[in-house]
Amino acid sequence: MTLAQDLAKFIKNTQYENIPKKIIEITKQQIFSILGAMFAGSTTEAAKILEKTAISELDDGIKEVTIIPGGKKTSLREAIMVNEGNAIALDYDDYLFFAHTGVSVVPLALGLAEKFDLSGKDVLTLIIIGNEVAGRVGSSILLGPQNGQLWSYVHLASSAAIASKVLNLDETQIANALGIAMYISTVAMYRGFMGPMSKYLTTSIPTKMGLEAAYLAKNGFTGALDIFESPLGWCNFTADIPLPSFINCELGTAWVTETIAFKMVPGCAYVSAVADCLDEIFKEAPNLNHQEIEEIRVYGSILMSAMDDLSRPFTNIEELKRANSHVALNFYVPYNIAVMLIDKKLTADQLKLERIIDKDIHELAKKVKTMSDISMTTSTVSLISSLKVRSSADAIKITFDPNQMEKLDMSFGARIVIKMKNGQEYSSKVPTPSGSPANRVPTETKLKREAKYIGMEDDHINKIISTINELENISNVKSNLLPLLVENNS
Repeated sequence: MTLAQDLAKFIKNTQYENIPKKIIEITKQQIFSILGAMFAGSTTEAAKILEKTAISELDDGIKEVTIIPGGKKTSLREAIMVNEGNAIALDYDDYLFFAHTGVSVVPLALGLAEKFDLSGKDVLTLIIIGNEVAGRVGSSILLGPQNGQLWSYVHLASSAAIASKVLNLDETQIANALGIAMYISTVAMYRGFMGPMSKYLTTSIPTKMGLEAAYLAKNGFTGALDIFESPLGWCNFTADIPLPSFINCELGTAWVTETIAFKMVPGCAYVSAVADCLDEIFKEAPNLNHQEIEEIRVYGSILMSAMDDLSRPFTNIEELKRANSHVALNFYVPYNIAVMLIDKKLTADQLKLERIIDKDIHELAKKVKTMSDISMTTSTVSLISSLKVRSSADAIKITFDPNQMEKLDMSFGARIVIKMKNGQEYSSKVPTPSGSPANRVPTETKLKREAKYIGMEDDHINKIISTINELENISNVKSNLLPLLVENNS
């Protein structure tokens, strides 16, 4: 049995009834979180361009899938481009060990539910299968040259898996679909990711390729069954140190869905802790005057410092105007701290063009110094203790421990010290931000906030929440949930 064949067996055999209740409930929270991200993301300029292009330029007359929350319908392929673009727009998506999965698996599952008249149980099962496949594929190249959301290629696997399940492919066909999907790996480039609107396409392009792979396999098209583990295959091509043992270990026993971290504010993972720190400081000093600040020191993991350095060249006002995009600022801590100190919040409004080119914000950002904190870096690295590690003369084998999954918390802590001109200091430390596995908060609050942001009424929002909470009892998502996700359908 190859790794693709093992995944195929898991995909084929996984049914709603054999998924733990805890995983189902986390997945409902994931749906709330991603819908909130889609609502807020739809207000950005790039998202509006995606929708305009899908409807006026690429539409082929097929009206099968709803654009969320705009409400217009187009083909599944073009709806994927818009809906996943909305989900990724503000870097407001969830992530797990180890991939950003929700941005693709939730919109794809909802789109297929509309096209094929699926039930709520079907949608939950599809999302979980997508999480499990993408998370394991991402884990297999954990020690590689890229990181996190830039791993566009994990969506090749998750979309092929989800589509194969909907098309009711047999195990051989599913394994072929994975072999086809992973053949041409979508390697995204940092330069196109860091700053311009092109980042919005990170997941939708591989999702559409994975979808096509399933249809090809359905009709007898073949792919390499050992695409993952072959010396000439995907893991060796993609990772510096391949860890293919993650892909098929403890399938159906250890659930990576359990490791999801939800973002309660827009921005890369470490921004969540920064926002929580500032919220704590605002409680202590609600009238803190940003004009009296002398210096701001931020301590976080090495990832925070590295991403600050990577994004910094694209965060000046001239480049932000040229790109007409906030994307680089999602990764740049000085801007996020400065705008929060001035506006006392971090929402989609703080990422609109008129705010991101505000000179006062950029002047305050110059007072922010970001520094790596060894303890916060090692706390993330120490996650290895929650895994099973075996080494031999020719290989390192790392696998999941079903009893330790909840400890695989990939969130990132932060500490902030604000020094005022009069010498007074305010400080706060948040080891595990809101939304992380160790600090779960209801993501219904995120959905409520962003639904209100786009103009939905309370009664409408409450209907969405109650429907998702009872999703396993919904016989047809197309008629019972999708109409509620349209902003003008109050």
